[in-house]
Amino acid sequence: MRKIFLLFAIISLIANAQKIHKNGKYIDVNGVKLYYEIYGEGEPLLMIHGNGGSFACFENQVPEFSKHFKVILVDCRGRGNSTYKKGVELTFDLQVDDISLFLEKLNIPKTNVVGWSDGGIIGLMLAIKHPEKVTKLVTTGANIFPQGVIHFDDMEKTAIDLESKNTNHENDLAIDLNNLDLNYPKLNYSNLNVIQSKTLIMAGDHDEIKSEHTLKIYESILNAQLAILPNSSHSTLIDNPKLFNEIVLDFLLQ
Repeated sequence: MRKIFLLFAIISLIANAQKIHKNGKYIDVNGVKLYYEIYGEGEPLLMIHGNGGSFACFENQVPEFSKHFKVILVDCRGRGNSTYKKGVELTFDLQVDDISLFLEKLNIPKTNVVGWSDGGIIGLMLAIKHPEKVTKLVTTGANIFPQGVIHFDDMEKTAIDLESKNTNHENDLAIDLNNLDLNYPKLNYSNLNVIQSKTLIMAGDHDEIKSEHTLKIYESILNAQLAILPNSSHSTLIDNPKLFNEIVLDFLLQ
């Protein structure tokens, strides 16, 4: 079976995984309610999940990371326990605005960010648009334009398939999520030159993001670091959690 960038197979994996203990709250942001949970104390660390998942994907990171940081987990609009506003185009700019306002409402002026896949894109764009809000940035499996994805053609086929089976609007959210990665982001490598935060770019050695794309992202950010995890797919934090955690913590605690 071909890999699909929206990671529908991983959604199933996450759904069956052990759940993080719920102590969450909702906060009104940009016309939606974002669900979040906080673990640990100290310097803030915001963790942003990928396209079709929720922050449950970070269950292997929270126990370790919360020993050192105030870990903030948030479900992006339409995912997990957060609400969704139909009729509003889902873009990365919109989600960056969501996250920026979310941090303001929590009175967090600056935070470390770890983002996976689409969460990594949001992290990069947050560092571009709001450099004052990002202390250190870690991304894994992020791309800055759709053609950076190996199986880009699959998203085009998925779009056609979802539309053809959407007679009762049951696929509206899935269509919006697919279109998000089919059409966005629309960054250039030169856009990354303005990132001021210390940055770690990560990917799996069998990632869904083209290796040359990941390398160019790394090369475009001043003094960035690069880590390619062995025996890992797009899901580095799930495939190789021990090594992922060690590398990320070593970078954040420097």
